[in-house]
Amino acid sequence: MVKKALKIGVVANKTGLTVRTLHHYDQIGLLKPSDETESGHRLYTDSDIVRLHQIVTLRQLGFTLEEIKDMMNSSNYNPQEMLNLQLTRLNEKINQLVELRNRLQDIIELLDVGGPVSSERFLMTIQLMKMLASPYFSENHKVEMINKYKMTVTNELGKNNSEGKNLLDEFREMKENGKLPSDSEVVPLAKRWILEIESVAPEGFIQSAEQYYSKNVAESIAYGMDSELYLFIKEAVSSIKS
Repeated sequence: MVKKALKIGVVANKTGLTVRTLHHYDQIGLLKPSDETESGHRLYTDSDIVRLHQIVTLRQLGFTLEEIKDMMNSSNYNPQEMLNLQLTRLNEKINQLVELRNRLQDIIELLDVGGPVSSERFLMTIQLMKMLASPYFSENHKVEMINKYKMTVTNELGKNNSEGKNLLDEFREMKENGKLPSDSEVVPLAKRWILEIESVAPEGFIQSAEQYYSKNVAESIAYGMDSELYLFIKEAVSSIKS
């Protein structure tokens, strides 16, 4: 038996790891105690402790347990290659954090326009930034929509949002009552849609929004627009344009 071999509880206390963690390392074959007492208790030798230190260091660098196991059990792994891989991962995370910081800064700047911030306006601002961060909108769309948002005071934002919801409710009522998109009672709603929605949107924005909401269905439903209702509105608008 190795003189300096340690029981699992002692190793846990000295390293700050839990006994459960050490048992897990043993179970997955990452670190198995090399010795045991006469009564069968597993013991960690000096070489086991060295290996444990390497595992902890690699974990701190962000490697997964599976990656660490592959590295330490392989006789020909390339440490530099693995470090380069981890560096790439860290750079990606940094870029994501920078992007998040920029989005938060944009939201703060937008909220600085128009006085007190209501919960409705806060959610509208976040939704706008989320949409414009997607790949479906061009740079021109982003610039135009942000400029329009900044030019619209808080009361107008709330009014426009309320009018849009009311218009959707009216379309939905017509659809549920069995009206056709080309029905004479639906035509005035289609004209309002063109005036209030399509006429103020930048060129190509409607098509981009269609792509966005086709991939974010839950968001469109949250705003009261399911796919069937949108098709009904689209057909109604097309009927008066043709």
